[in-house]
Amino acid sequence: MTSSLAQSSAHASLPSREQVDAALDELARILTSDSFSSSKRCRDFLEFVVKRALAGDSDGLTERFLGVELFGRAVDYETATDSIVRVRANDVRRRLAQYYSSQRSATPVRIDLMAGGYIPEFHWKLQEAPAQLNSALPSPIDHPPVSGVHEDQPHIATSEESVGQHAKVPARAGLFWGSGAVALIAVAVWMTLALRPHTTNFDRFWQPILDAPSSPVVSLPTTDTFQFQPNTMQQFSRLKPGESVSLGLADVQIFHNWHVSLPVLQATLSVTLALERKGKTPLVRQGTDLKMDELRGHPIIAIGSFSNPWTQQNVAGLRFTFDRGDSDSGPPRIRDAFNPQRSWSLLRTYPEPQAKDYAIVTRTFDPVTHEPFLSLAGLHSFGNQIAGEFVSQESSWNEVAARAPAGWEKKNLQVVLETNLVGTTTSSPKIVDVYFW
Repeated sequence: MTSSLAQSSAHASLPSREQVDAALDELARILTSDSFSSSKRCRDFLEFVVKRALAGDSDGLTERFLGVELFGRAVDYETATDSIVRVRANDVRRRLAQYYSSQRSATPVRIDLMAGGYIPEFHWKLQEAPAQLNSALPSPIDHPPVSGVHEDQPHIATSEESVGQHAKVPARAGLFWGSGAVALIAVAVWMTLALRPHTTNFDRFWQPILDAPSSPVVSLPTTDTFQFQPNTMQQFSRLKPGESVSLGLADVQIFHNWHVSLPVLQATLSVTLALERKGKTPLVRQGTDLKMDELRGHPIIAIGSFSNPWTQQNVAGLRFTFDRGDSDSGPPRIRDAFNPQRSWSLLRTYPEPQAKDYAIVTRTFDPVTHEPFLSLAGLHSFGNQIAGEFVSQESSWNEVAARAPAGWEKKNLQVVLETNLVGTTTSSPKIVDVYFW
């Protein structure tokens, strides 16, 4: 049994000296572990936020403050376009998950950095609880002295007084034992309420996947990468200005499902770390490597839109879906089936300068098996990234729940997202529309 202490506000109780020492010992073990030894930036980041939180100064652990203190950014730097803190925090979360997955024995305290924030959480082992409970009970032989009688003066009791004294002792003992029992019950009730898991909107969204008996499968987009043959590259290297060379299909190599873009990788990390924190270890596979027989009973989390066959199969026909307009070769867009005049598309895609991207988060339940399916799909690769980050943050689902009907956690849902881009840096995703059915 563990107790979670999150230093998230000025009203949060500070840890004891023993707890601080235990947390610092655990921090030292983490920083010297294989998971963190290769990254000084991650070590500095984790050490900074942990020591601040243990000192009770966690309210200041904001993205801007960390950017200034740890990465030398100007006080007025634009956090929406400079993602250095978010990227480093994601790296720290990934390394923490690696560290704890490699531990063979329980530690006195576990340190976590939850998605969507930079305030560490400390999960303590409740080892001292029995002693604390026992101390609430008085010793049965500890009776208070009788009023008016001095210990250094002899006192001879009359037979009537003696009877009265003997009658009072059991009554007092019963009173003290009764008070101890009440204290014990009060402590037990308090512990039950304090340790009872609090269901968040984040939990409500993920619960169908967490409750599934089998591990979820993260399905990555399919990719085809083209590269010149080595001898063709040599021909290019020998060319002089003004010379040319003719190319054919034999001069090109094709690599199927060999590479993954950085935005897709970031989306995958966000989702897998979120599931790891909830006790689920997902399987990661390429979209075309999955067969129906292998997937039976496994929830599917599909990343990608046009490049993922699972998204194409499960999102087609819903209110918000992907298409290319009236032509198979037209620009990609998200359209609203309820309003044909309403759609979202991209003027340019990377590597051309791209100012925006859009994504759809879709969660549905199979009408027969009730198995959940989740799609995190962008119009372009950056949309995949913001969809993965969105579903992995607590704050996202608080905003969704504020727009949702009662019982939304058991309904099919779609969320349309928008992000602004500066270079290859995304802003925090903005909800464009939500739909439940």
